[in-house]
Amino acid sequence: MSVPWPVQVDIIAAFSLLGFILVCIPLYWHLEAWNVGCVLYIFWIGTQCLFQFINTIVWRNNAINWAPVWCDITTRFNIGSSIAVCCASLVINRRLYHIANISAVSVTKADKRRNIITDLAIGMGIPILSIAVYWFYQGHRFDILEGIGCVEEYPNSFLAYLLYITWPIPIGLVSATYCTLTLRAFFKRRRDFSTLVASNSNLTFNRYFRLMGLAAIEVLFTIPLAIYNIVQNLTAIPIYPFKGYADLHYWFSRVDQKSAVSWRADPGLVAGMNFKRWTVIGCALLFFLFFGLAEEARKHYRLALSSVAKRVGISTLEKSTGFSSTGSNFKPTTSGFGRITIPTFVQRTTRRGSMDSFSDRLSTNISISDVIDEKATYSPVGSSGSSTYIASPVDTEKGVSPQESLPPVSFPPPPQRAYRPESPTRSEAPDVPASVRPNSIDMV
Repeated sequence: MSVPWPVQVDIIAAFSLLGFILVCIPLYWHLEAWNVGCVLYIFWIGTQCLFQFINTIVWRNNAINWAPVWCDITTRFNIGSSIAVCCASLVINRRLYHIANISAVSVTKADKRRNIITDLAIGMGIPILSIAVYWFYQGHRFDILEGIGCVEEYPNSFLAYLLYITWPIPIGLVSATYCTLTLRAFFKRRRDFSTLVASNSNLTFNRYFRLMGLAAIEVLFTIPLAIYNIVQNLTAIPIYPFKGYADLHYWFSRVDQKSAVSWRADPGLVAGMNFKRWTVIGCALLFFLFFGLAEEARKHYRLALSSVAKRVGISTLEKSTGFSSTGSNFKPTTSGFGRITIPTFVQRTTRRGSMDSFSDRLSTNISISDVIDEKATYSPVGSSGSSTYIASPVDTEKGVSPQESLPPVSFPPPPQRAYRPESPTRSEAPDVPASVRPNSIDMV
C-alpha cells in the first residue's frame, strides 16, 4: 500500500527538520577540537536539511513563485552541497592520514594554520567552484515543483557531466586513497597509536575511530551512488545536444511551475527527487549516530539537563533521594532530607556505696541543703524519670556532646516552712520515740 502524496511531503519535512537539529548538536565539540572536516560536514548537510524543510513547508500544496531570490540562493546551494559532502569526507580522511603518520603530525602553529587553510580550500573552495561554473550548463533560472519547492534546472548535456555530475567520483577516489593509507599506517604503527593520539590534545581514541568509520562509510557510498546517479540520468533522460549558449540559454529567465500531478507523472523525475532528498537526510542521521551518541556526547547531555533543572528549580535525582550512586556503592549526600544521623544514647546512673544501702541512717543523712544543691545541678540527662537521652542530630553533626548541648537547669529552693512554737505536731527535739521524749503528747 503506497503512502499518499501529502503524507509523503509531511514525512520529508519532519525528517528534514530532525536531521538539521541532530546534525547541529555536536557542532560545538568539533569547533572546540578544531575538526575542520566535521564542521564543514555539519555546515553543508545541516543547511541543506534546513533549506529542504523550508521549501517543503512553503510549497507543500502550491507551485507559486513566492520568493525568486530565495530560489536563486537555494538552488545554487544545492549544487554546492552535493559536492561539499564528498569534500568534507576528503578533509577528514586527509587529517586522519596525517595523524597516523608521525612525521606529518603538526607541531608548530604555522603547520596547524597551513593545514586549516588547506582543509578550508578543499571543503569550501571546490564547492564554491562548482557553484561558479553552474552557469555554463544551466538551462534556465529554476523550476518550482509542488511539494518540493525550488529545484535547479539544467539539461542532460555533456557539460553537466563534465562540470558537475561526475565530480564525486574523482573526489571519492582521492578520499579512498587517503583512507587506505591511513589504515595501512595504523596497522603498521598500532603499538605507537596511543602516542599519536596523545600528540593531538583535542583527539581521543574513540573519536579517532569514529572519524575513521564515518570517512570509510562515506568513501564506500560516494562512488557507488555517483555511478548510480549517472546511470539513472543516462537511462531516464536523453542526452541534450549542445548547440551553443544561445540555444542553451534561450529564455534564460523563465521559471517553470509544475503541479504534483504533472511532474509526478515522470517516473525518472520522481526517482531522482526521492534519491536527492533522502540522501541528505541519511547523511545527517549517519553523522549523528557516530558523534551524537558517544560517551562525550552523553556527558554533555547530562550537564545540560542538570543546568536546565537547576534553573527551573528542580532538584536532581541524587539530591531528592539523599543518595548518590557510583556503580553499586551508595554514599549519603549532604542534603537535609538524605542526611543519615545515628542517634546517641547516653545513660547516666547515680550509684551509691554498697554499705550505705544497708545503713539505718539513710533517711537522716540527707539535709535540706543537700537537696537544694542536688536540684541546682539538675539536668535532663540525670533525671530519674528517664534513664536515656536521645541527642539531637544538629548537636551530633556539630560535634557537641549531649551534656554540653543543653545548659544546666537550676530550680529555685522550696519555700521554708515558718516555725511556730505553739504547733503541737513538731518540736525542736530530734526524731526519737515518744516514750523517751519529755513533754510529749501521744497521738492515738
